[in-house]
Amino acid sequence: MKIAILTQPLHNNYGGNLQNFALQKVLKDMGHEPVTIDRHHPIKLRAKLRLGYFKRLVFHYLKGQPKPSFKAYFSNKHLATKREEITRFIGTYITKTPRLYSDVAVQKAFAQGKFDAVVVGSDQCWRPMYSPNIYSYFLDFLSQNNGIKKMAYAASFGTDEWEYTAEQTERCKQLTQQFGKITVREKAAVGLVKEKLNADAEFVLDPTLLLNKEDYQQLFNCLSLPANKGIYTYILDSSDWKQQIVETAKSTLSLPQYSNQHNEQTLEEQKIPSIEGWIKGFADADFVITDSFHGTVFSIIFNKPFISLVNINRGASRFESILSEFDLLDRLVGEFDKKQVEDLLDSSIDYGTVQEKLQSLRGHSFELLKAGLKNGKK
Repeated sequence: MKIAILTQPLHNNYGGNLQNFALQKVLKDMGHEPVTIDRHHPIKLRAKLRLGYFKRLVFHYLKGQPKPSFKAYFSNKHLATKREEITRFIGTYITKTPRLYSDVAVQKAFAQGKFDAVVVGSDQCWRPMYSPNIYSYFLDFLSQNNGIKKMAYAASFGTDEWEYTAEQTERCKQLTQQFGKITVREKAAVGLVKEKLNADAEFVLDPTLLLNKEDYQQLFNCLSLPANKGIYTYILDSSDWKQQIVETAKSTLSLPQYSNQHNEQTLEEQKIPSIEGWIKGFADADFVITDSFHGTVFSIIFNKPFISLVNINRGASRFESILSEFDLLDRLVGEFDKKQVEDLLDSSIDYGTVQEKLQSLRGHSFELLKAGLKNGKK
């Protein structure tokens, strides 16, 4: 089948791009032809760029550094240079449409694409604050179309709180009735779909967990990337308490810290490191500290000891859901407690048991994906 995937915009997010890569690979391995609908919102992007620039401005001011050029920051050359590694990865591994900036363009892409099915997901595509036009992610543009099977795979609200307005709730409740199968990435979302949208949903794994570590090793083994050793840190929202945990780990384990997060001062330093290098960081690590959901996922994929730092603003329930599945909720830390951190640094993870559970959940997730594509409503 030719399958459209509607997920969040393919920007600079490692996890967002990798979940799309993983879902496409799984569908290709099943014999299908997946195409990602590359939906973007130009107004939201401009706002994010402005916010990013002013964050940079404050950072440079506090460091006593010259302010970054506003014109250079927003130039096409700047953006292309910053994103070139991400653009290369997407161009190499993800089949997609051109960027689509309106609902009309999305409708046209579906009309021309002759798709047999559409999969909504994964990532926080059902979180209004993150998705351009939330109704698109409930397929409002296909509500009169009777020829395309429709399902959601590992769709996420990102939180266990309901963030929709009354109007959004009522409209999305109507739209969910056209889905043949709804699967979600968090256990809490199963209840939200039932309570708020009057539909049935089942829990499945994030697409990145459907692949094994060998699938990801193939991505970086063909590249000349430096070897690393020590504590790999991937922290999206830095804070004093998170840094205290990192320093405690360095001291307790007597290991150096390394990270592939880019330095945002000069244009050259603003280049976003490669996705393959980000993955290799986990493969090489002796220990991982991260406040990223997908950072936590890749720690598990590569069987690494880790500490996961609560990131409430980005959606804490995502962490709680996946960690509880593997009885690893104790690895989630929400503040600096020296004894708690030292205990985690000294404790091992029974990855034999974790992998057994992972294999079981993979099998369940594969079966639900297959069922949705086979029996989805048209």
